[in-house]
Amino acid sequence: MIGAGSIVLCREALPPLSVLEREWRRIEGSGQPSFFISWHWIGTLLVAVPKMRRPMLLRGHADGDTVALALLGANQTRRRSGLVRSRSLYLNETGDPHFDSPMIEHNAVLTAVGYETAVWEALLSWFAGLGGEVDELYLRGSRLRLPETAVEARGLTRNETMLPSYSVDLDRLKESGGELYPVLSANARQQLRRTFRYFEQFGPLRLSAPATVTEALTYFNSMKALHCTSWERRGEPHSFAGEFFEPFHRLLIERSFAEGGIQLLRACAGERVVGYLYNFRLGNRVYAYQSGFDDADRRERPGILTHALAIKHAFETGARVYDFMAGRNRLKESFATCCEPMLWQVVQQPRLVFRLEKLGLQIRHALAQSVDPVRPRPTRKRVPWEERKDTARPCAPGLAGPLDCQEPGVICPSY
Repeated sequence: MIGAGSIVLCREALPPLSVLEREWRRIEGSGQPSFFISWHWIGTLLVAVPKMRRPMLLRGHADGDTVALALLGANQTRRRSGLVRSRSLYLNETGDPHFDSPMIEHNAVLTAVGYETAVWEALLSWFAGLGGEVDELYLRGSRLRLPETAVEARGLTRNETMLPSYSVDLDRLKESGGELYPVLSANARQQLRRTFRYFEQFGPLRLSAPATVTEALTYFNSMKALHCTSWERRGEPHSFAGEFFEPFHRLLIERSFAEGGIQLLRACAGERVVGYLYNFRLGNRVYAYQSGFDDADRRERPGILTHALAIKHAFETGARVYDFMAGRNRLKESFATCCEPMLWQVVQQPRLVFRLEKLGLQIRHALAQSVDPVRPRPTRKRVPWEERKDTARPCAPGLAGPLDCQEPGVICPSY
């Protein structure tokens, strides 16, 4: 195993994007990065963000070679009514909420093979060495938990929030040829069959994909229309509310569709359009990023049909994982075979203001508990799938390094 001392990190200005692309793709090609730290996402972000707002580059050297790369945004923030001021760094983000609205997940340092563990130790040492220059380091949307012992050994502290992230292990669908039925509970199987029978009355079920960038953008427009209509009907804000979100993704489609990084799918029942999916694809993993469904009738289940067809399509095209990504909903819980934590972490320098902030939060929580103490929850009654609320419990984070998938029912019971 390569030690952290063999990697030297330095922060520098971005080189010309054409030069950075060659370096980034060289390291990317030797490892197994997620889509979100591939040049598809990183390169699009750098092109989309105004030049003066672009992040800097974090470079890792070992034996004279570049073995690690990441973007490093910076910002000064105030919170707690302005009482807490922080000079913050953001891994693979700009640090500006406007430009970070696309929401990165599966975040990490792009690292050459063999340096995956050492780079995190090196990152913590580098950040600790900044001393009074910077206050906080944000690592948002990551499956990698920074090792607590390494954090504490450098006099730092770490806070985290967590969401469960769901996925389907497509290898488990080999015997069924990509059909979901074998991995579903009895209630979920019944619901899936009922959904298929319902939509078949409109005509044959089919899944289509665009052949050109122009067609892909047309699919994206239709997905956006259904997505916005659905969320506005519920009186809730949608993903397209931010000014940067849509231009970023249009550029991402234009840049990455021809390379196979973008997957747009349309599910139809006869002539009726049921829904659209806007997915990413890198290697053997499909990322279900955004969707739009014809869900005006709440009795229908267009999401179930659309994702079931997309999962079979992913299996048939050689993918091994269909990733629903972070966040709970009923469909994810019922279809998933794996559940793992997605972490939003903040590493802090030893500052009195952070200790006082943490103490204040603890006092506030204690006061809230004394006013309205939590009562023991009654035993949950088992109810049919279609009548259930969200029943997944928060996933327990693992130790440092990649977190292993867990069967639903072990950590995130969902059946």
